[in-house]
Amino acid sequence: MQKGILYLIPTPITDVPMKDILLPPYLDIVKGLEIFVVENAKTARAHLSSIELNKKIQEIEMYELSEHTKVYEIEAMIKPLMEGKNVGLMSEAGVPSIADPGYRLVIFAQKNDIKVVPFVGPSSIFLALMASGLSGQNFAFNGYLPQENRDLRKAIKSIEVFAKGTGQTQIFMEAPYRNQKIFENILTVCEDDTYLCVAQNIMGENEFIKTESIAKWRKNKIRLDDVPCLFLINKI
Repeated sequence: MQKGILYLIPTPITDVPMKDILLPPYLDIVKGLEIFVVENAKTARAHLSSIELNKKIQEIEMYELSEHTKVYEIEAMIKPLMEGKNVGLMSEAGVPSIADPGYRLVIFAQKNDIKVVPFVGPSSIFLALMASGLSGQNFAFNGYLPQENRDLRKAIKSIEVFAKGTGQTQIFMEAPYRNQKIFENILTVCEDDTYLCVAQNIMGENEFIKTESIAKWRKNKIRLDDVPCLFLINKI
C-alpha cells in the first residue's frame, strides 16, 4: 500500500487570513485534506475557516499535538499516513517544527519512510534574522531564557560571550508581558560594542525591527509593547 504524504502547513503570525499566506498550489492541496495534526484545534479551525475546504470544517478530523503528547498518541497520528491518507501538520503560528512541537510527528514520519513536504510561509524567527543585519550564516534559536533575574542575567551573559567568540547570532524570546524586563536586563549585562536587534510584532501593525549597539540602545531607551518580540545578539 502506498503511504500518504505529510504536508507541513504554515499559519499566520498576525491577523492575516491563512488563505493570504499560502501559495495557490498549496491552497489546492490544503482544500483537499481531511486530516490535520494541530497544536490547538480551535485555533486551527479558525485559520482553516478562511479557506474553502472540500469538506465542512466540522467533518475535518483533527489530532492535537504538543510537547506533552504521549508517544503512543503520536503513533496513532501516523496510522492514517501508513494507510495512504494525506495529513496536514499545522503550527499554532508560523511554520511547523520551527520553535514548534510539530517536529515530534515529523521524525516519526521520517522513521517510517513517509514523504514530508514543507510549504513556504512566515516564520518570525527567520524574518527577524533576515532584517537584523546580523549573521545568518551561523545562528541559533534559544527559545525562552530563565525567568529569575539572577539566572536570566547569567544566561544573557553566557549567550553574549558565545556569540562574540563564535560569531553565531543568538536568538531568543520572552512572553510579551516580560519584554521590557528582558530588554533592560540585556542593556545591564551586555558590553557596549555588542549588537542587539529588537524585532517586535513582525508582520503586524506597528512592526518594529531595529539593530543598534548596546551603547546606543542605552542612550535611546525605548518602551516595548506587550506583543510578540524576538531578541538577537551578535558582534559586527
